[in-house]
Amino acid sequence: MVLCPVIGKLLHKRVVLASASPRRQEILSNAGLRFEVVPSKFKEKLDKASFATPYGYAMETAKQKALEVANRLYQKDLRAPDVVIGADTIVGLLTACKLKVFDLLKDEAPQKAADIASKVDASACGMERLLDICAAMGLLEKTEQGYSNTETANVYLASDGEYSLHGFIMHNNDLTWNLFTYLEFAIREGTNQHHRALGKKAEDLFQDAYYQSPETRLRFMRAMHGMTKLTACQVATAFNLSRFSSACDVGGCTGALARELAREYPRMQVTVFDLPDIIELAAHFQPPGPQAVQIHFAAGDFFRDPLPSAELYVLCRILHDWPDDKVHKLLSRVAESCKPGAGLLLVETLLDEEKRVAQRALMQSLNMLVQTEGKERSLGEYQCLLELHGFHQVQVVHLGGVLDAILATKVAP
Repeated sequence: MVLCPVIGKLLHKRVVLASASPRRQEILSNAGLRFEVVPSKFKEKLDKASFATPYGYAMETAKQKALEVANRLYQKDLRAPDVVIGADTIVGLLTACKLKVFDLLKDEAPQKAADIASKVDASACGMERLLDICAAMGLLEKTEQGYSNTETANVYLASDGEYSLHGFIMHNNDLTWNLFTYLEFAIREGTNQHHRALGKKAEDLFQDAYYQSPETRLRFMRAMHGMTKLTACQVATAFNLSRFSSACDVGGCTGALARELAREYPRMQVTVFDLPDIIELAAHFQPPGPQAVQIHFAAGDFFRDPLPSAELYVLCRILHDWPDDKVHKLLSRVAESCKPGAGLLLVETLLDEEKRVAQRALMQSLNMLVQTEGKERSLGEYQCLLELHGFHQVQVVHLGGVLDAILATKVAP
């Protein structure tokens, strides 16, 4: 997950996870959060029948686990942690986004829990507990008048926020969360778990899993759009790309990165190349503006169809989806389309060479195991792949978040 902006306020605080669950630890680590693990001793004996909704039971259980750990730590060293996260607290964020709580509070605030509950067909007691968890996480402000969004929630969690991650969170809620239920199987089998989560084998990963219906396709596109917008400016400015007059964003989805490239380089024409079903919807994500005339959309399958001609090819978070044989196939097709001097910009999350330090990349590689056919790789691994296909003069820039940028140049054979 890439929720660093959402929980950025917690990065310099003492955060404790009241659970030893590897799954919860993986989720928080992917969010970029550093935390201590102190398993709760709270016995899960609450009466489920007394809760109006399943998430109400989960939230109260999480709250009690967190309180038990906080009290125990305070009694031990007289220093309570800044935040204790219950085992199911992350469910609260997912649920709040699914119910569009942050949208309601962006439109009108402050509001009482009962008022919000009536608008989303939820119980007042369940909603109050959900809102309290969000307030404890620093996502909402709670006063006597009611609840209000923090600026973080307005920007990142409201569905129309400037850098909204709402689509990404919904993708995690509706698909990724279920896939991680089968993490043990993924580790034992060495394969993704879509067949268990979806009840059928995915012959074509994206068509059968992410694009199986117009609804799932749009959900995935919203997820990718939010993630890309968050980092597009850093990617576009990682290197001076002004020498390239044209670029092709291979697998560019909604064109969020293409728009930033066009903004940064007014003389550059950018083509977004993706599957026909994606291109059909991609234009709807493009706001009006002077960059629109620089951006073009072309439909095709990058494993089968000719790539649009360009001086710079961009593969942003593409190669990590695929195993080495398909990576070789794609790089070979890019190399065939390149003239000497053309550039290839890769954007991925790099492992360290020893695979022991880059925790976020290691967690993301586990994420790739559960979700895709691919994995994260180190700079050395990418450099070997690039050089095999005639790309040299490899440069790298660490973008300061979860991504890294690699620029290589095609040389004459």
